[in-house]
Amino acid sequence: ASPIASTERGFYNVTVSEKAHDLRTAEALSYNDLVEGVRKVFKSGKTKHLQWRREQLLALQRLHTENHERIVEALRKDHGGPKIRGLFELSGHIAAQEALDALDTWTAPEVVKHNAMTGKSYIRKEPKGVVLLISPWNFPFNLTFEGLVPIIAAGNCAVIKPSEVSTHSGALMAELIPKYFDNDAIKVVTGGVPETTALLREKYDHILYTGNGAVGRIVMAAAARHLTPVTLELGGKSPTYVDKSAKVDTAVARIVLAKTLNAGQICIAPDYILVHSDVASEFKSKLVAELKKQYGETSQERKDCKDWPNIINARHVGRIYNLVDETTGKVIMGGEADQHTHFVDPTVIDEPSMNDSVMREEIFGPVLPIMTVNGVEDAIERVNNICDHPLALYIYAEDQATIDAFLNGTTSGGVCVNSCIEHISNNNLPFGGVGESGMGAYHGKAGFDEFTHRRSVLVKDTFFSKGALLPGPPYSDSLYDLAYKLQIGGFLTDSQRKLFKLAGVGAAALIGFRLIKSRL
Repeated sequence: ASPIASTERGFYNVTVSEKAHDLRTAEALSYNDLVEGVRKVFKSGKTKHLQWRREQLLALQRLHTENHERIVEALRKDHGGPKIRGLFELSGHIAAQEALDALDTWTAPEVVKHNAMTGKSYIRKEPKGVVLLISPWNFPFNLTFEGLVPIIAAGNCAVIKPSEVSTHSGALMAELIPKYFDNDAIKVVTGGVPETTALLREKYDHILYTGNGAVGRIVMAAAARHLTPVTLELGGKSPTYVDKSAKVDTAVARIVLAKTLNAGQICIAPDYILVHSDVASEFKSKLVAELKKQYGETSQERKDCKDWPNIINARHVGRIYNLVDETTGKVIMGGEADQHTHFVDPTVIDEPSMNDSVMREEIFGPVLPIMTVNGVEDAIERVNNICDHPLALYIYAEDQATIDAFLNGTTSGGVCVNSCIEHISNNNLPFGGVGESGMGAYHGKAGFDEFTHRRSVLVKDTFFSKGALLPGPPYSDSLYDLAYKLQIGGFLTDSQRKLFKLAGVGAAALIGFRLIKSRL
């Protein structure tokens, strides 16, 4: 039986009967005709032309400029929060412009050093083929179109599966994608678990998936059946360390923004805080004060705040609340939740146990555990014990030795020093995970390279060299000896090389001495 795949991030808790129903539905679905139809378009060579790529990238920009109000409206129906939150969903427009500006450079053949006096060697930048893009619910437009830009720029066709969880955003994408793009080469498929599962049975040339590790394993297993390469952005528990050398007020302001944006439903949100004991008390009190200043003194005020986003659905509200309810730490702010209104109070937990669920599972919500550490070595050890391959890692410190120690002692997909999440705003930096937080990377040229086959080409000369690399048989042993000396061993022993080197040095010294003497 096929595994069940969901594009929902976090836990996918369903009953046995729901799973059985989804599996039966998935087995009855087939997207073979759709995928093979798209593959036929790719094989026609249509998408390889730079003009086609430019037309699709320009169409993506028009989709944003002509529908940005509808995009923000759909987003707010799914997530709530202020209108400014919608600006983060429009980054595909910027990515498309960067691709348009660089397309000629990115696609140009790359000449490399040739291994002979005549002929040449170069690398062709060729599209891979048909790419399956499975996007998540937390930034539905951003993570769909930021992924689509490099797929198009590299000259691929695409089958897009938006999340079934952000219902209003998914419905709008299903309407707009066929309207703006070449509908023969770029398809959108809506639906839930059965549709995603059925799509994964088909053969693709690359799969881009953003979501949780459990489904990431299902995607990778499905890809393995066809030896299809994958790009997986999977998240994890992204740590933040606040050193005693940090500017505490700056750290508080930047951490609060990163954690409260979309109510913490961001793959690279700060998941927990490790703070140096020398500044722990100051940091905790200022963090709570800043949260209350921005969103309200009481839980009810925060619930009524129009700027506080919703949790995506009741299931996730329950999941997040359970993490808080089960902690052994002290809840020093928040702790309230309402499944009917999809509200989870911004919550701060002081000194939870390392064994608490909130310290073992990705939170993906507005809950921030804080643990006091004795110094950078203690912090590094805890990071590596909690989640040794997070998607992001954040360091607040002014001491360069501390920063270097943290970078040398940890591993993560990306890093910000004295900031959180801002590394994704620079498209010159590849965005991706490492280990269990994912594989592959995109954004900017890294995205173009991710969906491009670098095809090696060697052109052999026929004017000066007319024969084969080796003469025909019979082959004598002396031919091997000659070839070995030419390519590897050389014609001189080590002692002979040293002698020649000394002789060369002596000759140079003698010539130099005579030149100096002649000028005296």
